[in-house]
Amino acid sequence: MTMLPTIVIVISALLLLVAFVLTIKPWWVAAVPAWLAMVLLYFGNVLQPATLPVWKLVMWTFATMIVVALRRYQPQGEPDGRNTGNLYVGLSAIVGVLLGIMMGQNYVLLGTIVGAMVGAMAYSRTPHGKWIRFAKSTFIQYFCARCLPAIVAVAMAGICLEAILFNIRTSFFYTGI
Repeated sequence: MTMLPTIVIVISALLLLVAFVLTIKPWWVAAVPAWLAMVLLYFGNVLQPATLPVWKLVMWTFATMIVVALRRYQPQGEPDGRNTGNLYVGLSAIVGVLLGIMMGQNYVLLGTIVGAMVGAMAYSRTPHGKWIRFAKSTFIQYFCARCLPAIVAVAMAGICLEAILFNIRTSFFYTGI
């Protein structure tokens, strides 16, 4: 047995940790380290092609490029100069992806979207987020500016986390029966 899968998993886990941190504190685009982890797991044969076909990898590549382009043209922070909304959106997206992983592979993206939307709605109810009005154009703009990057990064990280957990489970607890 080679050490390559273990090294790939450790490097990918560190990249996923960076992606989760960048989702909450956005110093840089969180989707890039999540995409790098996904590509590393895919070409390291940890993320199986049956789980993630090539067309899905291409789709996540395009989604990452869109998020990077959106980040380039976004203003930094919120109107009052805070980044408090990222905490709400990021943590709720992480909770959503964990619920999606528990429900099954097909629900990872759905759980992330619902989690980010709930986080944005929760933030709009706080004193700092009162400028966001639900069902108005400000909510749609906020959703596209803050939730979309979190959804892309956390969903990719969730897919990678699920693949890592599956690999660990099959490597250590598979009896061959």
